Amino acid sequence: MSETYCGKSCQTCGYRAETSCRGCLEEASRECKLALCCRQKGHKTCDSCTYNTQCGMYRGRDTAPQYRLAQKKAELEYQQELRERGSFLAKWIWVLFWLFIPANIASVIVQWMPSIQVVGYLLDFACGVVYGVVLLRIASRAEGYRWAGILILITALLDGGAIFISNEALALTVSLCSAILSFFSCYNEFNAHADVLAGLDNELSDQWRKLWKWMLIATIAMIVGVIFTVIVIGALVFLAAIIALLVIGILKLVYLFRTAQTFQDVAAR
Repeated sequence: MSETYCGKSCQTCGYRAETSCRGCLEEASRECKLALCCRQKGHKTCDSCTYNTQCGMYRGRDTAPQYRLAQKKAELEYQQELRERGSFLAKWIWVLFWLFIPANIASVIVQWMPSIQVVGYLLDFACGVVYGVVLLRIASRAEGYRWAGILILITALLDGGAIFISNEALALTVSLCSAILSFFSCYNEFNAHADVLAGLDNELSDQWRKLWKWMLIATIAMIVGVIFTVIVIGALVFLAAIIALLVIGILKLVYLFRTAQTFQDVAAR
Protein backbone atom coordinates (compact mmCIF):
# COMPACT_ATOMS: atom_id res chain seq x y z
CA MET A 1 0.00 0.00 0.00
CA SER A 2 1.30 3.54 -0.86
CA GLU A 3 2.59 5.73 1.98
CA THR A 4 0.74 8.71 0.57
CA TYR A 5 -2.23 9.50 -1.65
CA CYS A 6 -0.05 11.13 -4.28
CA GLY A 7 2.57 8.34 -4.40
CA LYS A 8 5.43 10.27 -2.76
CA SER A 9 7.54 8.72 -0.01
CA CYS A 10 7.31 10.26 3.46
CA GLN A 11 10.80 8.96 4.29
CA THR A 12 12.47 10.98 1.53
CA CYS A 13 10.51 14.20 2.18
CA GLY A 14 12.88 16.90 3.43
CA TYR A 15 10.02 19.04 4.77
CA ARG A 16 8.24 16.51 6.98
CA ALA A 17 10.05 17.41 10.21
CA GLU A 18 9.97 21.16 9.51
CA THR A 19 6.23 21.19 8.81
CA SER A 20 5.40 18.69 11.60
CA CYS A 21 3.59 16.60 8.99
CA ARG A 22 1.96 13.44 10.37
CA GLY A 23 1.57 11.93 6.94
CA CYS A 24 -1.47 12.38 4.73
CA LEU A 25 -2.88 8.90 5.43
CA GLU A 26 -3.40 9.94 9.05
CA GLU A 27 -7.05 10.86 9.55
CA ALA A 28 -6.05 13.69 11.87
CA SER A 29 -3.89 15.26 9.15
CA ARG A 30 -5.88 17.89 7.28
CA GLU A 31 -3.17 20.11 5.91
CA CYS A 32 -2.84 18.53 2.47
CA LYS A 33 -5.72 19.54 0.19
CA LEU A 34 -4.91 16.71 -2.19
CA ALA A 35 -5.27 14.14 0.62
CA LEU A 36 -8.55 15.74 1.66
CA CYS A 37 -9.81 15.49 -1.92
CA CYS A 38 -8.98 11.75 -2.02
CA ARG A 39 -10.80 11.15 1.27
CA GLN A 40 -13.89 13.01 0.12
CA LYS A 41 -14.03 11.09 -3.17
CA GLY A 42 -13.16 7.72 -1.62
CA HIS A 43 -9.87 7.19 -3.48
CA LYS A 44 -7.03 5.23 -1.88
CA THR A 45 -4.51 7.02 -4.09
CA CYS A 46 -4.60 9.70 -6.76
CA ASP A 47 -3.92 7.02 -9.39
CA SER A 48 -7.49 5.78 -9.14
CA CYS A 49 -8.86 9.23 -9.97
CA THR A 50 -9.71 9.77 -13.64
CA TYR A 51 -8.88 13.47 -13.37
CA ASN A 52 -5.40 13.14 -11.89
CA THR A 53 -3.65 14.12 -15.14
CA GLN A 54 -5.61 17.39 -15.20
CA CYS A 55 -5.50 18.05 -11.45
CA GLY A 56 -3.56 21.16 -10.42
CA MET A 57 -3.09 19.82 -6.87
CA TYR A 58 -1.63 16.56 -8.18
CA ARG A 59 0.76 18.34 -10.55
CA GLY A 60 1.89 20.61 -7.70
CA ARG A 61 2.44 17.78 -5.19
CA ASP A 62 6.22 18.25 -5.20
CA THR A 63 6.03 21.94 -4.19
CA ALA A 64 3.04 21.62 -1.82
CA PRO A 65 5.19 21.13 1.34
CA GLN A 66 7.24 24.26 0.55
CA TYR A 67 4.02 26.20 -0.01
CA ARG A 68 2.53 25.04 3.31
CA LEU A 69 5.78 25.88 5.10
CA ALA A 70 5.79 29.37 3.57
CA GLN A 71 2.16 29.79 4.67
CA LYS A 72 3.03 28.84 8.25
CA LYS A 73 5.98 31.23 8.34
CA ALA A 74 3.85 34.04 6.90
CA GLU A 75 1.15 33.38 9.53
CA LEU A 76 3.70 33.42 12.36
CA GLU A 77 5.21 36.67 11.05
CA TYR A 78 1.75 38.21 10.76
CA GLN A 79 0.85 37.24 14.33
CA GLN A 80 4.15 38.66 15.59
CA GLU A 81 3.57 41.93 13.69
CA LEU A 82 0.03 42.05 15.09
CA ARG A 83 1.31 41.66 18.67
CA GLU A 84 3.91 44.39 18.14
CA ARG A 85 1.30 46.72 16.64
CA GLY A 86 -1.10 45.95 19.49
CA SER A 87 1.54 46.67 22.13
CA PHE A 88 2.56 49.93 20.43
CA LEU A 89 -0.97 51.28 19.94
CA ALA A 90 -2.23 50.14 23.35
CA LYS A 91 0.59 52.04 25.06
CA TRP A 92 -0.13 55.37 23.36
CA ILE A 93 -3.93 55.16 23.19
CA TRP A 94 -3.95 54.65 26.97
CA VAL A 95 -2.07 57.96 27.18
CA LEU A 96 -4.81 59.61 25.08
CA PHE A 97 -7.42 58.13 27.41
CA TRP A 98 -5.78 59.39 30.61
CA LEU A 99 -5.21 62.87 29.15
CA PHE A 100 -8.98 63.39 29.36
CA ILE A 101 -8.76 63.81 33.14
CA PRO A 102 -6.37 66.80 33.27
CA ALA A 103 -8.03 68.29 30.16
CA ASN A 104 -11.42 68.28 31.91
CA ILE A 105 -9.88 69.68 35.10
CA ALA A 106 -8.45 72.52 32.99
CA SER A 107 -11.92 73.24 31.52
CA VAL A 108 -13.46 73.39 35.01
CA ILE A 109 -10.74 75.79 36.22
CA VAL A 110 -11.18 78.08 33.20
CA GLN A 111 -14.98 78.17 33.50
CA TRP A 112 -15.50 78.24 37.26
CA MET A 113 -12.30 79.43 38.96
CA PRO A 114 -11.41 82.88 37.60
CA SER A 115 -8.84 83.48 40.33
CA ILE A 116 -6.60 80.70 38.96
CA GLN A 117 -7.83 80.85 35.36
CA VAL A 118 -4.26 81.17 34.04
CA VAL A 119 -3.44 77.76 35.56
CA GLY A 120 -6.41 76.28 33.68
CA TYR A 121 -5.25 77.80 30.38
CA LEU A 122 -1.71 76.51 30.88
CA LEU A 123 -2.94 73.03 31.78
CA ASP A 124 -5.25 72.99 28.77
CA PHE A 125 -2.38 74.10 26.51
CA ALA A 126 -0.09 71.37 27.92
CA CYS A 127 -2.75 68.67 27.44
CA GLY A 128 -3.36 69.81 23.86
CA VAL A 129 0.34 69.71 23.02
CA VAL A 130 0.85 66.25 24.56
CA TYR A 131 -2.29 64.93 22.84
CA GLY A 132 -1.06 66.21 19.47
CA VAL A 133 2.43 64.79 19.97
CA VAL A 134 1.03 61.36 20.90
CA LEU A 135 -1.09 61.33 17.74
CA LEU A 136 1.99 62.19 15.68
CA ARG A 137 3.86 59.39 17.48
CA ILE A 138 1.35 56.78 16.24
CA ALA A 139 0.94 58.35 12.78
CA SER A 140 2.89 55.47 11.21
CA ARG A 141 -0.14 53.23 11.83
CA ALA A 142 -2.74 55.48 10.15
CA GLU A 143 -2.30 58.71 8.18
CA GLY A 144 -5.33 60.26 9.90
CA TYR A 145 -3.37 60.41 13.16
CA ARG A 146 -0.77 62.66 11.51
CA TRP A 147 -3.31 65.23 10.36
CA ALA A 148 -5.17 65.07 13.67
CA GLY A 149 -1.93 65.65 15.59
CA ILE A 150 -0.91 68.61 13.43
CA LEU A 151 -4.34 70.24 13.71
CA ILE A 152 -4.49 69.74 17.49
CA LEU A 153 -1.04 71.32 17.92
CA ILE A 154 -2.11 74.34 15.84
CA THR A 155 -5.34 74.54 17.86
CA ALA A 156 -3.37 74.50 21.12
CA LEU A 157 -1.16 77.34 19.88
CA LEU A 158 -4.16 79.39 18.75
CA ASP A 159 -5.98 78.86 22.07
CA GLY A 160 -2.84 79.76 23.99
CA GLY A 161 -2.26 82.88 21.89
CA ALA A 162 -5.89 84.01 22.18
CA ILE A 163 -5.38 84.58 25.92
CA PHE A 164 -2.96 87.42 25.24
CA ILE A 165 -5.05 89.17 22.55
CA SER A 166 -6.76 92.24 23.99
CA ASN A 167 -8.79 93.04 20.86
CA GLU A 168 -12.11 91.18 21.29
CA ALA A 169 -12.86 90.92 17.58
CA LEU A 170 -9.43 89.43 16.84
CA ALA A 171 -9.65 87.09 19.83
CA LEU A 172 -13.07 85.89 18.62
CA THR A 173 -11.67 85.29 15.11
CA VAL A 174 -8.77 83.26 16.51
CA SER A 175 -11.14 81.22 18.70
CA LEU A 176 -13.40 80.54 15.69
CA CYS A 177 -10.42 79.33 13.63
CA SER A 178 -9.39 77.13 16.56
CA ALA A 179 -12.88 75.59 16.77
CA ILE A 180 -12.89 74.82 13.02
CA LEU A 181 -9.46 73.16 13.21
CA SER A 182 -10.52 71.20 16.30
CA PHE A 183 -13.56 69.96 14.40
CA PHE A 184 -11.43 68.63 11.53
CA SER A 185 -8.91 67.13 13.94
CA CYS A 186 -11.74 65.05 15.41
CA TYR A 187 -12.68 63.89 11.91
CA ASN A 188 -9.15 62.65 11.27
CA GLU A 189 -8.68 61.13 14.71
CA PHE A 190 -12.00 59.27 14.80
CA ASN A 191 -11.49 57.82 11.32
CA ALA A 192 -7.88 56.86 12.13
CA HIS A 193 -9.12 54.91 15.18
CA ALA A 194 -11.65 53.22 12.92
CA ASP A 195 -8.95 52.35 10.35
CA VAL A 196 -6.57 50.69 12.83
CA LEU A 197 -9.45 48.70 14.36
CA ALA A 198 -10.73 47.38 11.00
CA GLY A 199 -10.35 43.61 10.93
CA LEU A 200 -9.76 43.41 14.69
CA ASP A 201 -13.00 44.85 16.06
CA ASN A 202 -15.23 45.90 13.17
CA GLU A 203 -18.08 46.82 15.50
CA LEU A 204 -15.96 49.33 17.42
CA SER A 205 -14.49 50.57 14.13
CA ASP A 206 -18.00 51.35 12.87
CA GLN A 207 -18.87 53.05 16.15
CA TRP A 208 -15.95 55.46 15.73
CA ARG A 209 -17.19 56.40 12.25
CA LYS A 210 -20.76 56.85 13.53
CA LEU A 211 -19.48 59.01 16.38
CA TRP A 212 -17.96 61.38 13.84
CA LYS A 213 -21.28 61.58 11.95
CA TRP A 214 -23.14 62.37 15.18
CA MET A 215 -20.56 65.05 15.98
CA LEU A 216 -21.11 66.58 12.54
CA ILE A 217 -24.89 66.63 13.05
CA ALA A 218 -24.55 68.12 16.57
CA THR A 219 -22.15 70.82 15.32
CA ILE A 220 -24.48 71.82 12.49
CA ALA A 221 -27.39 71.92 14.96
CA MET A 222 -25.37 74.14 17.29
CA ILE A 223 -24.58 76.59 14.47
CA VAL A 224 -28.26 76.68 13.46
CA GLY A 225 -29.19 77.26 17.11
CA VAL A 226 -26.75 80.18 17.39
CA ILE A 227 -28.14 81.78 14.21
CA PHE A 228 -31.74 81.52 15.42
CA THR A 229 -31.02 81.96 19.13
CA VAL A 230 -33.31 85.04 19.26
CA ILE A 231 -36.32 82.74 19.02
CA VAL A 232 -37.18 80.00 21.50
CA ILE A 233 -36.78 77.11 19.05
CA GLY A 234 -33.25 78.29 18.20
CA ALA A 235 -32.27 78.37 21.86
CA LEU A 236 -33.68 74.87 22.37
CA VAL A 237 -31.77 73.53 19.35
CA PHE A 238 -28.58 75.12 20.66
CA LEU A 239 -29.12 73.58 24.12
CA ALA A 240 -29.82 70.13 22.60
CA ALA A 241 -26.66 70.40 20.48
CA ILE A 242 -24.53 71.30 23.53
CA ILE A 243 -25.93 68.28 25.43
CA ALA A 244 -25.26 66.06 22.38
CA LEU A 245 -21.64 67.24 22.19
CA LEU A 246 -21.18 66.49 25.90
CA VAL A 247 -22.52 62.97 25.33
CA ILE A 248 -20.21 62.58 22.32
CA GLY A 249 -17.27 63.59 24.52
CA ILE A 250 -18.21 60.88 27.04
CA LEU A 251 -18.59 58.32 24.25
CA LYS A 252 -15.18 59.28 22.90
CA LEU A 253 -13.68 58.52 26.30
CA VAL A 254 -15.49 55.14 26.38
CA TYR A 255 -14.35 54.29 22.86
CA LEU A 256 -10.75 55.26 23.66
CA PHE A 257 -10.87 52.88 26.63
CA ARG A 258 -12.27 50.06 24.49
CA THR A 259 -9.75 50.76 21.70
CA ALA A 260 -6.79 50.66 24.09
CA GLN A 261 -8.18 47.48 25.68
CA THR A 262 -8.60 45.84 22.26
CA PHE A 263 -4.97 46.45 21.33
CA GLN A 264 -3.83 45.36 24.79
CA ASP A 265 -5.65 42.06 24.25
CA VAL A 266 -4.05 41.70 20.80
CA ALA A 267 -0.59 42.25 22.31
CA ALA A 268 -1.25 39.53 24.90
CA ARG A 269 -2.12 36.83 22.35
